Amino acid sequence: MAEKDEFFSPEEVDRQIENVSQFKEGDRRDAEALAYLRSFYQADAQQEQATLDRIWNRIAGAPRFEQDPQESENELPMQHPHIPYSSSGTSRESHPRRTRLLRRLSILAAAVFLLALVGSMALVFYAVRHNNGGTASPNPTSTLSTARVPLLVTSVSMSVTPGSIANLSCGTNVTVTYTALFHVKPNSVGGTVQFEYTVNNGRGQTPASITFNPGETTKSYTFTWSGALPFDHTYPEPGGVQVTSPNQLTSPLVGPVGQCTPAKFQVTNIDMAVSPTSIQGLSCGTSIVVTYTATIHVAANSPGGTVQFSYTVNNGRGQTPASITFSPGQTMRTYTFTWSGALPADHTYPGPGGIQVTSPNQLTSPLVAPTGMCS
Repeated sequence: MAEKDEFFSPEEVDRQIENVSQFKEGDRRDAEALAYLRSFYQADAQQEQATLDRIWNRIAGAPRFEQDPQESENELPMQHPHIPYSSSGTSRESHPRRTRLLRRLSILAAAVFLLALVGSMALVFYAVRHNNGGTASPNPTSTLSTARVPLLVTSVSMSVTPGSIANLSCGTNVTVTYTALFHVKPNSVGGTVQFEYTVNNGRGQTPASITFNPGETTKSYTFTWSGALPFDHTYPEPGGVQVTSPNQLTSPLVGPVGQCTPAKFQVTNIDMAVSPTSIQGLSCGTSIVVTYTATIHVAANSPGGTVQFSYTVNNGRGQTPASITFSPGQTMRTYTFTWSGALPADHTYPGPGGIQVTSPNQLTSPLVAPTGMCS
């Protein structure tokens, strides 16, 4: 009965597992796999050992068949009943029983061998995959869809140049550039975006359009405002766009920060003129009207204001107060005053005329009068 251990004994399975485990010492994952296989094979080996023991016990307890004396003399002793061998003196009745027994043992041995082979191959594949550093992807990488989608404006960002006018004087000519950056849905079929833009906070709008190529995702559009920076700070104002097609979308409004700086309001110069410029050749006693014209100049880019002054037609011996108002940014205005009467024989009139500014600053104009004398 000693021959029953020739088929994959538990000791042999343990020895093979130990040999394989030496190639992956220190690797926690390999150690877990080996521990699982060891417990798996030991459990199978114990089950197979118990099965073999039951088979041998049944064989040992079976009754011996009676044989012909001649056949008994020629029959060899059965030392290894589970190993078939040929003999001319074998009983016809015992041969089928031994054949069935050997067939069962062969099937059992093949099952144990196949189990060991599958386990060994699993260990080899696991070791090879781990050494190569390869791991199976849990999910296959999906390919990006190339199907085109309808054109759709997702957002519009705005920028403006210059970003500030705080360091500029009112009245300075500037050009303000607004840039709208349109964003559309990726992988679109392309098409035309219809919109309107404004440079005065939406009080006025101008229609425009921009075309996207298939797959294009961004495109910019610029529009401008230009002119002199007004003293009432009405321009430049916030600008932006409002999309009307293929969908509706309104951009944020942007404009330069700060305000222009107005110049100080003050009178810088006064020009004087008189008409008629001469009375030579006129007879004394002739009645005439003499008109004096004062041209008042104030600083450019000022916020405007009122100029207070007084004028004279008799060389300053007498003065009459007056005033004139300037609008923001206005730099020049005129003021007229007159003397009328008969030309006196003592030539005291018409006398030199002019003005004297008292506010916002003090300034005196030159004096002017018609030349010549009456006769």
